[in-house]
Amino acid sequence: MSKPLPVVALIVYPNFSPFHFAVPYLVFNSELPDQRLFDLRIVAPGGQALAAERALTLQPDGGLELTETADILIVPGWHDLNISPEPSLVDAMARAHARGAHVVGLCYGAYALAYAGLLDGKRASTHWVAEQDFCRRFPQVKLDLNALYVEEDKLITSAGTGAGLDCCLYIVREYYGPQIANKVARTMVIPPHREGGQAQFIEQPMAVSTQDSQVNRLLDTCEKISPSSTLLMNSLRGYR
Repeated sequence: MSKPLPVVALIVYPNFSPFHFAVPYLVFNSELPDQRLFDLRIVAPGGQALAAERALTLQPDGGLELTETADILIVPGWHDLNISPEPSLVDAMARAHARGAHVVGLCYGAYALAYAGLLDGKRASTHWVAEQDFCRRFPQVKLDLNALYVEEDKLITSAGTGAGLDCCLYIVREYYGPQIANKVARTMVIPPHREGGQAQFIEQPMAVSTQDSQVNRLLDTCEKISPSSTLLMNSLRGYR
């Protein structure tokens, strides 16, 4: 008898972002030539059709009752950082976590988990743009300002946009190992794993080159190892 597929409950909300929804949808709805990996269910509180940010309407598979047997709950982004999830969604996430399911917040989806109190005292990640706002609202959460994604106590959060792909592939690795995750990444034509953190995407001053190409390569290497050393590197370039 074959082992049941892990059930993924992909939760949508009013005015959801089509891109943030599409990231976990593509990963967890993927099917390799010889096997299907997950049983994906699209969930909306109330089970009714929901409109996205623009001209797109989504018909879910059902309401929050579908989360009761899910192994993974995913909130792909969040529509308004000033609004906490409705109590029924908070309860669904809390019950899922209590019975050992993974609860995931991609990008601003970390806000939904934080509002629910699931991240209190734990490490988390979200888009770097929201750093100050998130820290002000949730001082009890240990926000990792650099990580592309973070897992603690089966609570998984990710940085913005593209980091959601990194996070979803990480979950595939957790369930099926690196070989299967690499196959999924290959079908999507994306790297199976990215090095570094989101600090590399924060705007920094453009480094000034010197006339010495070998010194330039050395300084570039130092900057990749420690992006925070940009000012020192530029000073050295100026000295040269």
